[in-house]
Amino acid sequence: MSDTQVEVPDVKQESTTVASETKQPIDQVPYARFKELVDEKNTMKADYESLKNKVKGESEARQLKEMESKGEYDKIMADMTARLEVSEKKSKAFDEQDKAERASMFSEMSEDDRAIYDGLTTLQLRAHVKKMSTKPSPASVDNSQATSTGGYATFEEWAAVDPKGYKKANDPQTSGNIKIAYGD
Repeated sequence: MSDTQVEVPDVKQESTTVASETKQPIDQVPYARFKELVDEKNTMKADYESLKNKVKGESEARQLKEMESKGEYDKIMADMTARLEVSEKKSKAFDEQDKAERASMFSEMSEDDRAIYDGLTTLQLRAHVKKMSTKPSPASVDNSQATSTGGYATFEEWAAVDPKGYKKANDPQTSGNIKIAYGD
């Protein structure tokens, strides 16, 4: 016979290395990485919007300076007047909508409440009216007749499931069914 040694790998050691590895399906992304990418996207979106507004403002300012240098003051005044008119129309429409909404909310209130809540902003008033108008639903109550089996289908089921309750309910001394030896 030959003296050759056969090396047997340690099974315990291999199984621990396999168990310590966390396997994750290929299609799934860890939440931490997902959240990181979403946050990065949102910050980039906000940066983009701010840069876009800045460029728009700078281009308008540059255009205005060019018009001033050419002496086109009438055109500048006409442009500013047009912008002002558009802004005033939007403002009036908003004010009318706000008044209508407040009037509708105040119509749901009593005179005393109107005096109290008149100083609130429209948003605060809307939140208050919503809170007042939502009524909690009453808790459901079981109005069915009580059974003599303690809510179980049979006395046997009652005794098997709740032996202490069964014994207490059917013991004459604790159930209130004590018979007195006077008369019938």
